[in-house]
Order: sequence, then C-alpha cells, then structure tokens
Amino acid sequence: MYMTRCIFDAFKVDTLSPPYDTGIARVYYPARYSGSLQEQSTGTIPFDDRVPPCPVVILFQGINTDPSSYRWLAELLAPAGIVTVTYQLVAQEIPGAVAATPGIDLQALTPDQFGKHPSAIAVPAILSMLARLNGNGVLAGNLDLDRIAFGGHSAGGTMALLNADQGWFPAIRAVFAYGAHTAGSTALGWPDETILPVNPEIPVLLIGGLQDGCVAQSAHRYGVYTASATALVEQTFDHAVAENNGRNTLLLVDNANHFSICSPEDRTCGRGYIDETVSSTEGHKVIGQAIGSFLTRVLCVPEELQHTFPELDTLHQTPVDTLRHK
Repeated sequence: MYMTRCIFDAFKVDTLSPPYDTGIARVYYPARYSGSLQEQSTGTIPFDDRVPPCPVVILFQGINTDPSSYRWLAELLAPAGIVTVTYQLVAQEIPGAVAATPGIDLQALTPDQFGKHPSAIAVPAILSMLARLNGNGVLAGNLDLDRIAFGGHSAGGTMALLNADQGWFPAIRAVFAYGAHTAGSTALGWPDETILPVNPEIPVLLIGGLQDGCVAQSAHRYGVYTASATALVEQTFDHAVAENNGRNTLLLVDNANHFSICSPEDRTCGRGYIDETVSSTEGHKVIGQAIGSFLTRVLCVPEELQHTFPELDTLHQTPVDTLRHK
C-alpha cells in the first residue's frame, strides 16, 4: 500500500552564528510497508520500490509559522512520486528579533544587491543535505536532484519566487507560492509600489486567497496604502511573471485566507489575528489540488501518476474566483 513517511535530518547554515546556524529538516517520501521484523523494530519503512527516483520540493515556511502546518501537503504529494522537504530554522535576521524563518538574507534584497546572489540562505545547505541522504540510508538513490521545485507560503513564498533561478540553482524546474508576492520593501530602500521580477524561465504557480487579511494589512510596507487581499499577488503575476506559453498560472481562491494553506493553523504564533475568518474547508482542498496538478505536470513524474490530481483548468468547478495562464 502507498503511504507517506518522513525522516529527520539537520543542516548547518554557514552564514549564521550559533546557536541559530542549525536547521532541522523533515523529508517526506513515498514508502511501502511490508510488515518485516526490521520495520517493526526500527520504525524505518523503505522507499516504495515501485516509484522511480523522485523530484524534490523544498518548502519555505512563513515567518513564525510551524513547518508541521504544511505536512498535509507533503502527505498529498508523496503518493504522486514527489518528495517534500520542510525545515525549522530559527534566526536573528534583524537585531533583537528572533523568529522562525525560511532564512532570509535581507541585504540581498536591497536595491544595490538584488539579483547578484541568492537571498534564501538555507538552500545551499539543504541541497548538500539532500545529496548526502541520496548517498546513504532509506533515501539512497531515490532522489532525483536534477528536478527540484521551490514552494512557499507568505515570506517563504516570496523567497521561493525570488530564488527560483537556474543561474544560482541549476536543478530548479518549477516554483509555487501561496499568499505571497514580490513587492519590494520600502524599509530596504525600494521606491513605493516596486514589484521585483521573477526569473522568466521557470514555470510559476501563484495562489492567493480572497480573504487574505495579512497581505492586505501589510501592503503599507511596500508603499501601497489601499490594497485588496490579492492586489499585490495579482500585480506580481501581471508585472513580475513573464509570458511562458501558458505554463505560468494565477489562481485566486474564494473562502481562503492567509493561513488556509496551514493545517492545522497554529494560533499561538504568527499573525493569524489580523487575517479574515473563513469557515469553508473547500479553499484548502483547492490549494492542494492546484499545487499537486502543477507539480505533477511540470516535474514530469511517472506517467501512471500524472492523473493523481485534476487538471488546473478543471478547478473552475470549485470555489475559484480567478484562473489565468500566461
């Protein structure tokens, strides 16, 4: 039977100082339980031998968002032959402010430095960790590290979008983001209403929720003082995402707020208190279907698993307000 299992590992980020230089990762993979004595004794279940080496999604969390909130998505993707990495990194990126973070080099996002080097500081260490895991242990030989996707939520989605560049990370094949945009922060020196570009060669899925209170109430950080819940998401798609033969998609979901990608949402951290309240679980379901459909298409998973998720264009039958391609 198909099942999703994970292993734990760790990585060091050389640019950070102790004790904030260590990240803890969970790597979710398709497993196959046989009931062997070894499995029952150790709790280690082998990689599903019916699945060829899998592409890998590196998932960037939102600020002060527990990465376990995205486990549901990893469990959804593993049976489709996609391995997912989530990670916990705590850092003091701003003096005096310690936070759970995707790992952001703020200097790399200033006007003088933007585009010169990656701003996602954890990625090189995570890729090194994956290469090590692909050489030994339960994942050995089962990761296709030439097919990597970045995904993220909130600030993590911004990191995914701005770092999906094959000049920096040659194995990148796709990027998706939820509740995220690429507006330049005025605190970093960008003029009001600046939208930073996304690499034009990488397929993009951009998802926003029509009840996203966090995006709307944070717009002032970017010199935007009147904005709807999805205005910055739409502007990113319109102005930062290039035409790409229909491979780039904007999806706006009704009955979805900033934390609809989190299950369960952790109200003890983050800024859920400024978000809009939604009662429907349908938006959460659509987010998962859209991400699964996008990734199985662009990462070329085995043909027999291609139909695990509905095609993106069929999602109009669900609470989708906008579905556009470019």
